[in-house]
Amino acid sequence: MKKNKRILFVHYGENWIRGSERCLLDLMLNIDRRHYTLFLWTNNTSIYRTANKIGVYSKLSSFSVLLGWKTPRFDLISWKKQIDFAKKYILEAKIDLVHVNSAAPCQWMYPATKLTKIRMITHLHSDYSAYERLTLGLHFSPRIIAVSKAITHQLISDGYPDHRLSIIPNGIDIERLSQHKTIDIKSKLDLPENSFIFTTIGSLIHRKGIDRIINALYHLIFKYPYIHLIVIGDGPLRHCLKQQTNQLNLKQHVHFVGVQKNTQGWLKNTNAFVSGSHKEAFGLVIAEAALAALPIVAPNEGGIPEIITHKKNGLLYKNSGTLPLIKAMLDILENPELSKIMGIKARKQILTHHTIARNIQRIETIYHNILSEKQQEKTSFFQAISPIKTFIFNKLR
Repeated sequence: MKKNKRILFVHYGENWIRGSERCLLDLMLNIDRRHYTLFLWTNNTSIYRTANKIGVYSKLSSFSVLLGWKTPRFDLISWKKQIDFAKKYILEAKIDLVHVNSAAPCQWMYPATKLTKIRMITHLHSDYSAYERLTLGLHFSPRIIAVSKAITHQLISDGYPDHRLSIIPNGIDIERLSQHKTIDIKSKLDLPENSFIFTTIGSLIHRKGIDRIINALYHLIFKYPYIHLIVIGDGPLRHCLKQQTNQLNLKQHVHFVGVQKNTQGWLKNTNAFVSGSHKEAFGLVIAEAALAALPIVAPNEGGIPEIITHKKNGLLYKNSGTLPLIKAMLDILENPELSKIMGIKARKQILTHHTIARNIQRIETIYHNILSEKQQEKTSFFQAISPIKTFIFNKLR
């Protein structure tokens, strides 16, 4: 394979830098530039600006998704323009491979890559419903990388070929995170010295389950009045969660600190990490908490058990209601020695299996293999619309 293959990353999403966005930036920042020249096309201003700063040729556009989540949902003209622009960009920039980050851009990048005869791979960071798999044309993608085994089950059930599917867990940039300065939380928030601090990180949305962590804290506070919860993140439920905190008289114990760039600095001075997520494809923040050698409490959900083994490097609880979460948090409080051992093992797990270097090495291997193939495997129309069976079945249930 000749040097400097040209990779075009295409990302669609909200204007923030969270899980999939962080993974994309880490990939672009750490990939071997001696072998790859990078291009980016996105609707995300934050990623666009950051990519420009690290020397990635970037274009910013608004994207239209047919039958998507936002109006207009039937803008065929804009969708066709995206395909035309993609074809022109691929040819002018002499792109060798298109890397779609999330499923949505498949809808216009697959036609564009097919017409220009350019290789394409799709990188999935979450699960998608049968409707989304169908309307986004996910099964047309010649190759798929999934961040966890958990998000491949529906694809395989639909009939997506196993040999075109690769599971590559997210990696974290240890060098970048290690530069985060430790935050003196007790001093910053004026907490008593004997405080036991649980921390959670995530968008303040229903899926992240911050409300049930607050409920769990309410039940534990009577026996352990010195416990506190740090909530790092922001989102549409911030007001509701603060209201819940006030109603439960937990204002002095639950601390909303907003979005923080130095999350590892906060985690380093925390006693335990807790996740209340109802659904989680991988759990990048869990990997970051493990790097800080924290005991972790998380639901037995999605890709989390692929990182955490119950009672070995963390505690997994049944993802149902609040009681299992209360019991798991109680185990952490009552077993400090076991908690410390689990935290040490969690860090070892991350350093062994979830570094950005390991992640990129595996992705670059897939790049090499795809670019070395004489011809990329084709998908028949009937294979591509296979999610329609699941969609109809779900509608009839």
